[in-house]
Amino acid sequence: MSACGTTLIVVATILGPVTLVFMSVSFGTDHWLEFRVDRSKLLVTDRNQSTLDPKMGRYFHTRDRGIFRECYPGNDTKFLDRASDVVDSYCFNIDYEQPKDVTNPSDDYMARLHLSRCFLAFFIISIALFVFAYVFGLILCCLRLSRWAYIAGLFSYSAAFALAAAIAFFHGAEYIERNKLNGSGDEERQFYPNWPVTLKENTDRQYGWSYALGWVGMILAALTATLYSLAGCYITSERYEDREILEKGRGRDFPIAMEPVYAVGSDPYLNKTYGYPRAYLSPMAPDMYARGYPTIGYGEPNKDMWHWQEIDS
Repeated sequence: MSACGTTLIVVATILGPVTLVFMSVSFGTDHWLEFRVDRSKLLVTDRNQSTLDPKMGRYFHTRDRGIFRECYPGNDTKFLDRASDVVDSYCFNIDYEQPKDVTNPSDDYMARLHLSRCFLAFFIISIALFVFAYVFGLILCCLRLSRWAYIAGLFSYSAAFALAAAIAFFHGAEYIERNKLNGSGDEERQFYPNWPVTLKENTDRQYGWSYALGWVGMILAALTATLYSLAGCYITSERYEDREILEKGRGRDFPIAMEPVYAVGSDPYLNKTYGYPRAYLSPMAPDMYARGYPTIGYGEPNKDMWHWQEIDS
């Protein structure tokens, strides 16, 4: 294999674990969205909201949201002592099921829920696909066959596409959450359109480093797929070159279409005969006892001659 093909396989194999690390860290950390609330500028009633209504008051505090949890890293987290369903003493799990107390949700509420589920599902699919792609890449390192390079590239491209789709679903759910969920029901009170004006003005929302790692993982997966595909092209071209060289050295090993061409002349084998062997006798026997065999010719006296030439395709 040429140096270019080997280099592409080596680089793609090195990028595989790096890409898996970026995708896994993005999947498991809690910094997709970061909300920074300046509580010093809130009204007194808003600052006391966490005491009066812990379920709604949690949105008046600085927090980080991931795929599975929403965590409160600040010091002003006394409201967590009175809240239920607290995980690790400072986080809440994000539920992907419809709450039991929500009996008549709006279409926008259900659309956001389904988009969030798709976000989670496609992220898991992307990681699984890239694991398979990396396994096929390892097989490529051992066998050096182009089909394994193309299979690894296909799975890597599929993983990159699935991750890009997951991020798209994430943005779709976020858009509905910030612009559509303005109903008066209890299930929609927590969303941005129903926040008090002072909370909206003093809350800074931005994407965190977990979100950035997701994009980096998607780009690296696409780059790895491109390297595998290029390696497959190099392997295929080298195999064709090796076959041409081999065929030049040994001649054709496959049938060629031929056509007969008439040539005037007689059978060249007609006038040729076998030799004149003598019956074996001892060296002391007279020549008169050594009789020769009759002359045997081969060929046909009235046979026309035909030559063959290749048919131009």
